[in-house]
Amino acid sequence: MGITYQIFGMRPDKLFNRLLVYGGSVVVLFYILGPFLWLVSSSFQPEQNLLDRDGSLFPTEWDFTAYRELLTGFLYDASSGIPYQARIFLRSMLNSLIVAGGVAVLSILIGSVAAYPLARMKFKGRNFLMFFILGTRLIPAIALAVPFYLMVKAVGMNDRLETLIVINLSFILPYVIWLLQAYYRSIPMELEEAARIDGCSRLGTLFRIILPLSLPGMVSTGILAFLLSWGDFFFALILTQSQSSFTSTVVASMFATDVDVKYVSIICAGVLSVIPPVSFALIFQRYIMSGLLSGAAKG
Repeated sequence: MGITYQIFGMRPDKLFNRLLVYGGSVVVLFYILGPFLWLVSSSFQPEQNLLDRDGSLFPTEWDFTAYRELLTGFLYDASSGIPYQARIFLRSMLNSLIVAGGVAVLSILIGSVAAYPLARMKFKGRNFLMFFILGTRLIPAIALAVPFYLMVKAVGMNDRLETLIVINLSFILPYVIWLLQAYYRSIPMELEEAARIDGCSRLGTLFRIILPLSLPGMVSTGILAFLLSWGDFFFALILTQSQSSFTSTVVASMFATDVDVKYVSIICAGVLSVIPPVSFALIFQRYIMSGLLSGAAKG
């Protein structure tokens, strides 16, 4: 009978596999978080230190000037010397919240109803319709830039947040419909059949049975819609012309001009812009995980 050696209460092969998994996880974690950690660290450094060839990864001299300008700039006018971009940054963050929140709410309201017949009803051309809806997302945004701009300008809706909401919704809604119909299919059909036997209509079944059970899936897809619209830069850049409609991505890019590039201000704007979506993800992480896993289990 051979002797089995154990290290830390485990066989060597199991210990090696576990160390391999943990080591790989640490490498992936640093790969993902590394750029963001550098971003946060650089945001507290003076501009000169950041551009110095011998600069340090961690601040040797802490500087909060850029954060102070971005967070309190709205209190000052042009005579204060604070850059115009910093004075309108918080307003642009509010605009981004309005656009992303509007897209998230509308995509759930529309997508939750549109996904139901695709998941539960059998009709001719259903599969084609499903792939057509998702296929519309294959059209690159740049191919639609000129048509969208001309159409928006013709109806007098340029430089308005409502326009950004509608355009972002047109790109994100196919994702929402596809994800929700997959989640609906994970709900046992017996529950819906029991409701129909009790005299509930299809519409009543949707609102009384399907939607309440689909809350995790709706929250997860709503967060996804929020994140996708929050990071929009392309259409926000070409369709906004004033501070009343600038989003945070546009204002952050305005720190780079033909004369100067304020790297620290751009970095600070990036750090502040990450806070809302990360906060939403942390608050609703339970719904996000259960929604994605339940939808994938049967979809």
